[in-house]
Amino acid sequence: MKYGRLEVRLDKEHQLKVADLAATYKTTASEAVRRAIDEAHDKAMLARRLLAVKRLSEANLEDVPDMDTLKRQLGRHPDYLQDDVEDSARR
Repeated sequence: MKYGRLEVRLDKEHQLKVADLAATYKTTASEAVRRAIDEAHDKAMLARRLLAVKRLSEANLEDVPDMDTLKRQLGRHPDYLQDDVEDSARR
């Protein structure tokens, strides 16, 4: 895996926390930071999905059309959602 460089300035308290994480994980400070980022990202994405589900459940949708009707109305194949996700990931 190719790594990019990101400089983050940390106060002493956060430096100690990173060192503590690295010791806990028995790894480098860089790897400890990557793990912390992954965990924070996973948590944020879960919260985003739960909020979306909550909003959908509160929308009181009635008479949701079947997939064929939705395709006709949208004029696009349902795979367009995946294309949009892939395009966003490239940006």
